[in-house]
Amino acid sequence: MRALSLLLPLLLLALPAAWAAPAATPFLEVDSPGAASSHVDGPLLEIEGHGGSRRGSGHDVVIAIDVSESSLEDSGMELDGDGPSGETDPELLAWLRDQPGSDRLVRHLLVQDFDDTVLAAELEAARALVARLDPERFRVGVVAFADDARVLAPLGSSRDELASSLHHLPRDLYRESSGTHYQAAIAAAHRVLRPELGVEDDRLRSIVFLSDGAPTRPVHGNRAERYALDAAIAAGKDGIRLFAFAIGPEAEAGLGVLERMAVWTSGRLETVTRPGMIVNRLRELDLVGLTALEVTNTTTGGSARALRVFPDGSFDGFVELQDGRNRLLFRASDQTGGVHEVERQVTYQPASLPAVGAPPVEDPLAAKLRKRRAEIEAWEQVARRRQRKELTVEAEEPAIP
Repeated sequence: MRALSLLLPLLLLALPAAWAAPAATPFLEVDSPGAASSHVDGPLLEIEGHGGSRRGSGHDVVIAIDVSESSLEDSGMELDGDGPSGETDPELLAWLRDQPGSDRLVRHLLVQDFDDTVLAAELEAARALVARLDPERFRVGVVAFADDARVLAPLGSSRDELASSLHHLPRDLYRESSGTHYQAAIAAAHRVLRPELGVEDDRLRSIVFLSDGAPTRPVHGNRAERYALDAAIAAGKDGIRLFAFAIGPEAEAGLGVLERMAVWTSGRLETVTRPGMIVNRLRELDLVGLTALEVTNTTTGGSARALRVFPDGSFDGFVELQDGRNRLLFRASDQTGGVHEVERQVTYQPASLPAVGAPPVEDPLAAKLRKRRAEIEAWEQVARRRQRKELTVEAEEPAIP
């Protein structure tokens, strides 16, 4: 019996996820230009398409946010830019002071700027992810969990409703406690995502699971872990995949269960050692297994400009053309190891020259490209600043003898 109990965890880790998400069907489709051969009269071409290892008519996502006590510890980064002397928002403190049983929480936030906590990083990351999810393709909901779980925003909430739920979450911290209930979080997300009885569709369904610790509820023995795995199996049977993010050093204790939760649902586990970097990681989240995308004008050798790839595998960008024929090559890699290529031939025939003395007219696509590049560069600057802060923190940490 003892030998079986020691072997059981290994057997469980090796369980197939055949009941989980549908079998992978890798694909790459180019929507614009849609025709194999086309003609344009401008030197700049906007491209659009989508790809990945799974496809569906839409995507339902629940973001599950760990709000347990440990999430109120310092993230190790200056997230809000107010420096080391920054303080928790006085308005938030005033609100919490008026709530029952909040004395300990208020004392903690008097010395710890909330906007620099792990939870603040989780919330900023959730906002960044919501901003990347097209409401026409995605329905999004939000769940918060600690000792228990509750739905902050039901599936299909508008962007304004999602933003409001994330903004007001800190005001409910007095309701939370020190525990971390993975099972309750997964079960709540599962209920939100589960299709109605008798309704069959081809929508993809995912849980984005953010936690800085290991499961601790329900107490006694390894029930917290077993219940979490049972909940993951149940979600997987309904085709729900779980994308887990282990945030910060305290999450190391939960890596084993997080990995199994992800593997058993055909999802993925990512570790984020510095909590402040979760924002960038969620902006780069891949929900469909599109691991790499390259778009090249093989005639000129130039690569696509301002190329963006979104969590559902959709992409857009711009390609510069030369006079005459241009051969465009779209090349995508997916998580199954497959490589997919699509070609387009685009012939650029310049429009007639403007009349002498006519004011110059800017190409609308050029203006769109300039705006797109500015947005991308702004995010890259944020990422670089955070990376520099990460390196600074690492350099300042004393070496362990």
